[in-house]
Amino acid sequence: MWEKVKTFFQREKTFFDNWFMIDERIRFVIMGFANTLIRYAIFVILGIITSISHYQIILLSSWLLSSVSAFFAYKILVFGTSGNHWKEYGRSLMVWTLSYFINALFLEILVKKLTFNPYLAQAIAIVFITVINYLLFKHFAFKSERKTFSAKLFGFFEN
Repeated sequence: MWEKVKTFFQREKTFFDNWFMIDERIRFVIMGFANTLIRYAIFVILGIITSISHYQIILLSSWLLSSVSAFFAYKILVFGTSGNHWKEYGRSLMVWTLSYFINALFLEILVKKLTFNPYLAQAIAIVFITVINYLLFKHFAFKSERKTFSAKLFGFFEN
């Protein structure tokens, strides 16, 4: 039995070693795609359960429900940061808030002005939001602190 447990953990270690060899942007797209599928599924399910005419409320609900899993996926599987959980989560909430308002505005324009179907409009909006989110998460929410040369030098002697 212990051999099976040991084999399982060796396989998982190999998976994560290989995962982090993939470019960060590709990992972001993969995790973003997974989160988007989750968010879009929630959007569709809530639209079916309630009424799609309330698409803005459904949009807000789908963003809120998917934000927790997305935070941990980005933190652990994309940017690989450690510590600063509350600070990064707070920044992530700011990114999602801005992203939400951009998404809501874009959705409103597509549905009201261009008469797109709300489901199709949201699918189109997702593409633009993904690019915006990567840039904001990379350079704001999960921004790694850049050390000066002297900090690196003195940090070297601390270990």
